Formats: sequence, structure tokens, C-alpha cells
Amino acid sequence: MPDGTSRLRRAGGQPVRSYLAVGSFGEQAVVPASGAVRVAADLPAEVGALIGCGVATGVGAVLNTAAVQAGESVVVIGCGGVGLSVVMGAVLAGASPIVAVDLSDAKLELARDLGATHAVRGGDGADAELAQILPDGPDHAFEAIGLARTIEWAVSMLSLGGTATLVGLTPAGVSVSVDALAFAEAGRSILGCAYGSCVPDRDFPRLAALAMEGRLPVERLIEERIGLEDVNRAFDQMRAGDGARRVLIH
Repeated sequence: MPDGTSRLRRAGGQPVRSYLAVGSFGEQAVVPASGAVRVAADLPAEVGALIGCGVATGVGAVLNTAAVQAGESVVVIGCGGVGLSVVMGAVLAGASPIVAVDLSDAKLELARDLGATHAVRGGDGADAELAQILPDGPDHAFEAIGLARTIEWAVSMLSLGGTATLVGLTPAGVSVSVDALAFAEAGRSILGCAYGSCVPDRDFPRLAALAMEGRLPVERLIEERIGLEDVNRAFDQMRAGDGARRVLIH
């Protein structure tokens, strides 16, 4: 079965491998029955593809893992495809305010389009700007990058009783530091989030229905629709942080 690896750039002599043994670049794939989830036939394939990965992770982090309630405040650190999906999930939950943080002005603008009430550029000055918006800190901080320093930042900014949800995946072996006394005295929590705590049979159809109703604007994440011949360029653009998501259409 062709899997497209012969046409993908190799790094260090190794081919690009499929994730979870599913050939993302294959024209066909064999999956277990549990991996085939029925959705509406008129759901666009590219929207379904994003729901099955980044959207489920980000929206699920808000609705399933952290169980954000209406009126609670949310800070989202990192506005790639997953972080932007966290923003969409916060909108669905009725959170307010919703503060998006990123180094890219274009991604912050997209976060606002998706429902973020505030946009803060990361780096020097971000703490002061966040303090103006949320003097007591957020109820929820979502870290959607996977860097030790931003994980520590997410924990440190929380309000009393606040929760940091770790959505971004760090490399194996990475450790972070927490001021244990301040953490305990403030009654804070840290939650790990894998795949938005989703149950695919339950959550995928629900997310697909929300997308079809216009309440989950997944299509806004699609920067470009590409063919397999453009995949190496898309990888380079992804590494450079250019755009939210590119979807390969065969």
C-alpha cells in the first residue's frame, strides 16, 4: 500500500513515519473498527480531518479535561491549530474573558476572529498586559505549546483556586519547576490533557454537528489546501509557525 514516504523529505536518513500507525499520507488505510467514527456524509473531509486531531484536542481540553464553566476566565498560551481550538472551546463554554497569547500578530488576529476577547503578544510586557486584563489571574490557563518556560508561566499566573491545563506535548524527559508552597496555599491545580480527554464515538459526531451548525468554525483554521507534491513546503511552513493548519487534499 503506498504511504507517501518515498516522496517525503528524509531527516538523518530516516523516512517520515506515520503517527499511531495510521498512514496520514496514504491513499488508503486499514484501521480497527474503533478507529472508524461515523459522521454526517456532508461534512467536508478537511473539516473532519481537523476535528479528528487538533480540534478534538483543543476543544476537548476546555469542555472535557478542564470542564470550564460559563463566566470563568481563560488564558490560552500558544495560538497554533490546537491553541486556536482551545479558544473555540472556550467560546462554546461561555468563558469570559478569553485571552489569547502568541508571538504572531497574524495568529492573534485569527484568535480574535474565533472569539478571543483579548490578544496579548508574548514576550516582554505580556505579564503587565495580562495583569491589566485579569488583575487576580485567570481561572484557567491552557498551555498549548509544550515548552517548560510557558508551562511554568501558565501555573504562576493562576488565580486562587485556578487550574493550568497542559495541552502542548513536551519532549520526553522535560521537567518543570513549581513553587510548591505558593501552589498549595493558592489551591491551584495542574491537569494533564491527552487528546482533549475525548471519547471519539461520543465527541467526534458532536463536534462535527457543531461545525455544520456554524458554532465551531473549524474551516477558519485552514490556511491552505495542498496536494501531496506540496507537503515538504507545508512542513517547512509549519516549522516556521506560518499559519494554523494546511490540509492535504488528494
